[in-house]
Amino acid sequence: MEETEVVVIGAGQAGLSSAYFLRRFGSEPVVLDAAGGAGGAWRHRSPSLTMDKVHGIFDLPGLAR
Repeated sequence: MEETEVVVIGAGQAGLSSAYFLRRFGSEPVVLDAAGGAGGAWRHRSPSLTMDKVHGIFDLPGLAR
């Protein structure tokens, strides 16, 4: 059996960002999500939603588009 100290529930924008910063501070989080892949709403956004538009969609820290 494997143990972990930190579990992040949800691999959407907030969960991935949290996991990124947890790793930067020395933790090894496990990220769990019900969807088949990470990214939450980012996976379903239109390609036209970029920083140049009024929608203000930002990349995740450490993961440029």
